[in-house]
Amino acid sequence: MGANNTALEHTVTARVRYGETDQMGVVYHANYLSFFEVARTELIRLRGVAYSALEKGGLRLMVTEAAMQYHSPGRYDDVLAITARLAESGPARVRFDYEVRREGEEEVLVTGHTVLASIGEDDRPCRLPPELRELLEQGEST
Repeated sequence: MGANNTALEHTVTARVRYGETDQMGVVYHANYLSFFEVARTELIRLRGVAYSALEKGGLRLMVTEAAMQYHSPGRYDDVLAITARLAESGPARVRFDYEVRREGEEEVLVTGHTVLASIGEDDRPCRLPPELRELLEQGEST
């Protein structure tokens, strides 16, 4: 991929709802991907680009890779702090890294990453629009 932009990050919070847990009251593993998405799209929005505007312009960001490591369980009614960090960006791909903690605590519950590819309306790979690349490559903290 390309430039290293580790300074670009944003943290959102989310309270774990009952329906996001399993029979043991622990966050169901796949739900962390949804938490990642919320943090990622808000990070992009804070850089001045709404994902819906990208779609209206004919661009979609498709997840091509997702990985998670579970360190400690999140539980029903926890308030989670989910941090999305731009790790790398290239002409047509972007990688985000994530950390999930209980709000106000140091212990990391989950770490992970996603890689997203830029695709056009024809479902073929395409370059990220220059304005989005510029925003991502600035690498400024929000």
